[in-house]
Amino acid sequence: MNTIASNIFLKNLPSILLFLLFILFGSKNLAFAQTNPGNITPSQLSSMSGDDLKAFIQSSKQKGFTTEQIKALAFSKGVSASQIARAEEKINGTSGIMSEIDTSLNISESQSVGLSNNSVIIKSSSDPLFGYDFFNNQNISFQPNVNLATPESYQLGPGDALVISLWGAAENSYDVEVNRNGLVKLPNVGPIVVSGMSIKDAAVKIENALRMVYSGISAPNLSPYKIFTNVSLSSIRTVQVDIIGEVKVPGTYSLSALSTVLNALYACGGPTRKGTFRNIKLIRNGKEVSTFDIYRYLTEGSQEGNNTLKDQDVIIVGAYISEININGAVKRPGTYEIKSSETLKDLIEFVSGFTSTAYRDIIKLRRIDGDRMKIKELDFVNSGVAPLFDGDVITVDSIINKIENKVTIRGAVYRAGDFEYISKISLLQLIEKASGITETAYLGRGLITRQDNEGALKTRIAFSVGSVLNGEENIVLQPNDVVQIFDESVVKDSGTISIAGAVNEPKSIQFVEGITLEDLVILAQGYGKRANSKVIEVTREIIDEDYNTVNQIFKISAEQSLDMSNNTAFVFKPNDKIFVKYLTGSADQSYAYIEGEVSYPGQYYSEYKNEKILDLIKRAGGLSPYAFEDGATLIRQNPFYKEKALSITEESINIDDDIDDDIDDDKDNSNKEGINIDIDNKKEFRLGIDLRKIIAQGDSSKQNLVLKNGDVLFIPSIKQTVKVEGEVLLPSLIRHNTGEDLLKYINKSGGFTSEAKKGKVYVIYPNGDISSTKHFFFFRTFPKIKPGSIVLVPKKQESLNSLTTQEIIAGTTGAATLALLIQQILR
Repeated sequence: MNTIASNIFLKNLPSILLFLLFILFGSKNLAFAQTNPGNITPSQLSSMSGDDLKAFIQSSKQKGFTTEQIKALAFSKGVSASQIARAEEKINGTSGIMSEIDTSLNISESQSVGLSNNSVIIKSSSDPLFGYDFFNNQNISFQPNVNLATPESYQLGPGDALVISLWGAAENSYDVEVNRNGLVKLPNVGPIVVSGMSIKDAAVKIENALRMVYSGISAPNLSPYKIFTNVSLSSIRTVQVDIIGEVKVPGTYSLSALSTVLNALYACGGPTRKGTFRNIKLIRNGKEVSTFDIYRYLTEGSQEGNNTLKDQDVIIVGAYISEININGAVKRPGTYEIKSSETLKDLIEFVSGFTSTAYRDIIKLRRIDGDRMKIKELDFVNSGVAPLFDGDVITVDSIINKIENKVTIRGAVYRAGDFEYISKISLLQLIEKASGITETAYLGRGLITRQDNEGALKTRIAFSVGSVLNGEENIVLQPNDVVQIFDESVVKDSGTISIAGAVNEPKSIQFVEGITLEDLVILAQGYGKRANSKVIEVTREIIDEDYNTVNQIFKISAEQSLDMSNNTAFVFKPNDKIFVKYLTGSADQSYAYIEGEVSYPGQYYSEYKNEKILDLIKRAGGLSPYAFEDGATLIRQNPFYKEKALSITEESINIDDDIDDDIDDDKDNSNKEGINIDIDNKKEFRLGIDLRKIIAQGDSSKQNLVLKNGDVLFIPSIKQTVKVEGEVLLPSLIRHNTGEDLLKYINKSGGFTSEAKKGKVYVIYPNGDISSTKHFFFFRTFPKIKPGSIVLVPKKQESLNSLTTQEIIAGTTGAATLALLIQQILR
């Protein structure tokens, strides 16, 4: 451990992990360092080199051990605090002489007491039993704080380590440990019995023994020959404690001598679900020393019974006394363990009292009585001292969420809501409490909804808001009355007005008197770039008793600049519809794509409205030498496409553009999206075209279609294969051979399956055209095969009307029997 590499390595690791590893797993044998830490015993402790230590740490990490697990293993194997302290001195290179004299423990890190996170307690169980999750919380740890000053009443025992320091006329330091006989041995002084003595009394006794060697200890403080002394505790011994009964991990534990009953309970994981939290016994020398109540500790902070442990102490956790469940309007509902002497009042203290909405006059108690349950009602004020029994279930209901003394006003008032009901309060007083009606309130009529005591609708009372405000009508309200003041917009429908056409954002708004065309155009975010403000059409609905006219049409014009000084003198009426027309000859720029085997593929904007396929090919520089003319396809966008279809009505075919030409490729190249939904909701359509005819016949060809905006002309490369799919034994990709018919390609795919519908075989050609099998009497004519085609063999549909063999035999037998019976009758 003297090499530079070892020192750097030790400085970068947590010191407590190094201490424990050094003590627990030290070995000169590297093979020993590779063993499981859980199998190592204190008898195997020895010195360990830095290289061995490093190798062991790496091996432990690979095995999944954490720092907390190694610490827990150390204490469970009986490693004392003094051994850890000495390991610290060896690793850090201290001389053992204390520069300052005090009574605190000189240990750099607190010692771990308790189960590791991964050993028994995995996570909090959220059990409703109060106190059960307390010992499952991974974020808390009840470890004794060894860095605090040692209590003067602390009794020394075997395993404690002391530091005896002398300074002044002579300087010296002794690191001694109380041996199993209770002695400390000092050079030239001899053994001194300190076991069972307090640290204070032991210091006096050790100082008196040192006087025989150092006479300066008795000199006055100001004497140049004065020798000062101090005795401090450097590490604390461990004590063996047995924890038995209903605990998660019963057994014998090695704990710090500063540990208490609570520390021990945390070490073993706490009581089980069946264990008691109220009567934990501490047995010492065969006698009960104290009992510890966890509930009192949790609710009151009481330390009564939480005694410091001594060697060979026994902690007994028995079964729970009685469990009571309480739910409803309490602050901490759940299951509680209750002693036989405790009452309902004590239980309410454990749950931290009632909530603000608790109904305390009737508390429901469900209790086991014989072979069934019975319900009792308790009044907390008069029944707070009622005893509780195991299995009781208590329910605290909430108050009724109903306001008895309220009146409500809604609608066109400034402060709508609930108000306090006062005897003989009038409607006018309620309106004044609501800060009056708004400017848009309808004065002609209001409504009062009045309910009976059961809450059922009883009456609706109409009143004139104007008469109430003028004092002409006085209405006295009753509790729970609801007053409704209407707004004019609700009572009187003023209609709407809309603008559409060549505007940026078509709008439909509530009609406003005096609104102008310029106002509407501004609301619609202005004219569009192709708007013709000189030609605007207004449609107005009319009522014609002769049923001849439905709408009246007006034609108006406006300034493009929307100058307010030149307002259009046209008076609009409710429900008018304004349509701004487009400039004559204007149209959106249209474009088309050409992809595949052409000289210059890409996007091309149309120069003329009637540009055709051949024009687009010429603009793209013509076909490349590898173009497959028979596979050319025109893809056209569906202008009525809806992205989210609500129903599936029909099936349509979507052809895979990319068919692998490599016949040796054994991957499944079938079109996973071959069947699309709803032909009326397809995003795009494929139009089969005959590019050979278009090129040969030129503009006169009927195949030379006029392009639409967004069209995509796809010209694939030369195809050399045919794909066979569906009900064949081995769907595959086959090399195209001129002259071979459809059946030969099916035979190359293993032939038809038993489920194949042979008469309905069809072929999808590369350009999107589909050709099916033709029938003439008993003869079938199969489609021709071109390179890049897809042969699809459909499956037979199951016939619901077909008879099984058993049904045919049964029917035939029945008919024969009937015939014989008729024959016998005729004879």
